[in-house]
Amino acid sequence: MAPPVVSREIGISYGVLAFTLLACASLARDHGTILVAHFEANQLAHGLEQGAFSLIVAIFLYGNLVYQVTRIGHLRRQQRHRPASRAELELVYERGAPPLALLIPSYKEEERVVRQALLSAALQEYPNRRVVLLIDDPPEPRDVDSARTLYAARSLTGELRDRLARPAMRFRAELDAFAQRQAQGRVHRGEETQRLAALYAEAAAWLEAEAASTPEHDHTDRHFIRLVLLEPAQRHRHRMEELKTLGRLRRTLDPAGLQREYRRLSTLFEVEITSFERKRYLNLSHESNKAMNLNSYIGLLGGSYREVRRPDGLNLEPAEAGPADVIVPAATYLVTLDADSLLASDYALRLVHLMQQPENRRVAVAQTPYSAVPGPDGELERIAGATTDIQHIIHQGFTCYNAVFWVGANACLRKAAVDDLRQVCRERGFEVYRFITDRTVIEDTESSVDLIAKGWTLHNYPARLA
Repeated sequence: MAPPVVSREIGISYGVLAFTLLACASLARDHGTILVAHFEANQLAHGLEQGAFSLIVAIFLYGNLVYQVTRIGHLRRQQRHRPASRAELELVYERGAPPLALLIPSYKEEERVVRQALLSAALQEYPNRRVVLLIDDPPEPRDVDSARTLYAARSLTGELRDRLARPAMRFRAELDAFAQRQAQGRVHRGEETQRLAALYAEAAAWLEAEAASTPEHDHTDRHFIRLVLLEPAQRHRHRMEELKTLGRLRRTLDPAGLQREYRRLSTLFEVEITSFERKRYLNLSHESNKAMNLNSYIGLLGGSYREVRRPDGLNLEPAEAGPADVIVPAATYLVTLDADSLLASDYALRLVHLMQQPENRRVAVAQTPYSAVPGPDGELERIAGATTDIQHIIHQGFTCYNAVFWVGANACLRKAAVDDLRQVCRERGFEVYRFITDRTVIEDTESSVDLIAKGWTLHNYPARLA
């Protein structure tokens, strides 16, 4: 949105807010007069009835005022927002990136839905990432449909890993070949610039082919194709044209620029994709909620474990110095993503960059409140989507007033902050870790209170990235 448009919207919002406040004052005067008249006439029943009606109206007006105030906050943040440039974001390809784990909890989800969430996580333009599908289905299903859903979930990670392996190997080989030429002093900057242009064309073509082969059943499929596949492909085509233009102008990238581009290409498709099932192991939590699904895996980060078969069932125990059956690499940042959600390709790059800034060292959670998938066919879906987008505006506005809370459909978490919340509990006689609390229906809001109590803050990034 252009700044003049935002300024005009802010002015209109202030005008509407002033009108609403005047209407509230007038309404309060009229209702108060009527209420006093009923009580003076000893008409207690009528007075109580009028009081109840006034309370209901006040609640509706309160919600309206909250929306208007947060809308102003949202627009003011949009007006001030200056996103980091691509050049600044892509410094991670020179300096290195802290390890990131993208965790997708899933319970009996439709295969198509999980596939799209997994691919949107796998194609994040962030080096040093791994994607984990946390399957929470019962490991021993009792009916055919449950068995089919579980088999599909277990097969997905291997299928996507194999699909991404070929382009990953292709671009990794190009990076290695460049490093070899560099070591031998055979780097011709003009040729390398044109080679990079051709490689970006290959990356775009792979994404476009993937888009062409993806069935379009509904508006979610269309949005997935656009957001996850075609928009990154367009950016690669744009980068290709920029590099070709350099060649036509007889200009080239410097050695550091060449290396950065090769490293970026090598990480576009290079990602570890795996799955984990906590309910296979007797000594991990079996509580039926998303929080404990996440907690079980977070508690294993940075460790090596062996599977031990005991009379009561399969256990997962620290491997100590011996061979390990399960290795869970450490991570500095975690992204939690609901299985029915999608991420823009620069989601992790932008949020981790934000959290890495020195002034944000106490930010525990950075997120972009989820938006509705655009373009639904049905009227009911459009109305539901509108309420979701209103929530997006409200949550963004909360940040303006330092009143953020965690909205768990997607979030980037600082592992150090999550560790601050660790509690040791007992479940079925076993010791389990709890980080994200699950004592209420909305565990994300409850955990926001816990984080703030520990001196951490939360942040809504002012863009639609999920």
